[in-house]
Parts: sequence; structure tokens; C-alpha cells
Amino acid sequence: MKDSLILAIIIILLIIGIAIFAINKREGRKTEPNYRALFILGIVWLPIGIATDNPGLLGLGAVFLIAGLANRSKWKEEPRWSELSPERRKIMMLVVGGLSVLLLAVIIAYIIANNN
Repeated sequence: MKDSLILAIIIILLIIGIAIFAINKREGRKTEPNYRALFILGIVWLPIGIATDNPGLLGLGAVFLIAGLANRSKWKEEPRWSELSPERRKIMMLVVGGLSVLLLAVIIAYIIANNN
């Protein structure tokens, strides 16, 4: 049950990612990588990889960190919440709400899987 639950969560995340990619491609939007976010991912994943002795997290953290630092000149300032358009705020709230529900579902599934 534990493996099938993890697989189901991965499939759901992949479907969401593919849907977002398809919508952006259909509307003709070209997205540029957020190098600042890559740097932050690297800063977070690198010590986690070291602490857990996980070479995957360690390697990805190093790659993200280097990619973010190499493109430091392309970092953009993120707009404040009050500067966002009402449509963009609504989208952000839906994303945050959806991720919160997903986090809660994963926590509940983890608790259930460990109790059996």
C-alpha cells in the first residue's frame, strides 16, 4: 500500500506539471528560469543532502546552487503581494491552497501507512 500511495502522488504531480506546461505552451508563453529560486533550492538541498548522506540531494543541491550563482545577473526581484494583479493573486491563492491540501494528504497518508 505504501508504494502504491507514493506512486499515486507522483503521478498526480506529473499530471499537474504536464497540464501547466500544456497550458503555457498553448497560450504561447515562454517562461524564463527563475535563477534566484534555483539558488534557494541549492541552498536548501545541499545541507539536507549532507546531513542525510543522500548523494541525490547533495548533487542536485550543488547543481542548483551553481546554476543560480552562475546566472546571478539574471535574478529578478519578486513582486510584492500587493503589486500583483487580482487575477494573479487568485492563481497564487489556488496554488498555495492546492499545495497545502496536497501536503496535508501526504502527511495523513504517511501516518496511516506507518500505523499499519
